[in-house]
Amino acid sequence: MENLRDFLKNGCLELGFQLIDNQTERFLIYLSELKKWNKKINLTAIRNDKSIIIRLFFESLTFAYGFNHKETKNILDIGTGAGIPGIPLKIVYPDISFTLLDSSRKKVAFLKHISRQINLTDIECIAKRIEDMAEKYRGCYDVVLSKGVAEMDILLKASFQILKPNGLFITQKGEDLESKLKGADAEFKKGNWTIKEIIEINKPIFDRKFRLAVIQKCFT
Repeated sequence: MENLRDFLKNGCLELGFQLIDNQTERFLIYLSELKKWNKKINLTAIRNDKSIIIRLFFESLTFAYGFNHKETKNILDIGTGAGIPGIPLKIVYPDISFTLLDSSRKKVAFLKHISRQINLTDIECIAKRIEDMAEKYRGCYDVVLSKGVAEMDILLKASFQILKPNGLFITQKGEDLESKLKGADAEFKKGNWTIKEIIEINKPIFDRKFRLAVIQKCFT
């Protein structure tokens, strides 16, 4: 029977990521601490180890298909919760600076804890709403990520302020992607955004199909 370490490494390889030993160890510690803290605060409804690895870790890594990691200096993860997708991406891209944003102080306490536990550097964990970020972080980020928290129009409006010119907003959705994009029609009609790419994620390791919407800020 395949153990968790091999399952993790083989799954990452299928997605295009070859983990080195310390990265594999970081994922395993992350899994262990997430389950521990989940008994105290609601981080995820998923309980099974392999399901956590697939639905949280592996699905997070697919966000990387939407940006060029060699050209990306900093990323903001909105409504990150348990650190999804930010922490898995930070583990595989240690040279990119990450900001993890969540309105829950308890969840941010977990994020700070796990960042220390697995020795992540150049990572900031902030207990705020995206709407409160604009003044301090205006024009700061290359990429903003969202796994699906607030409505798309709210996310785009707030992200516009903090993204650099030509920056990317990337979100992950299932069958409801079109309706979510339609809900942001008002933002698109302003001419501030263009849909750069819709990426279909259809890998054998996943039991569902989902998509990434890569949306580019086009007004400077």
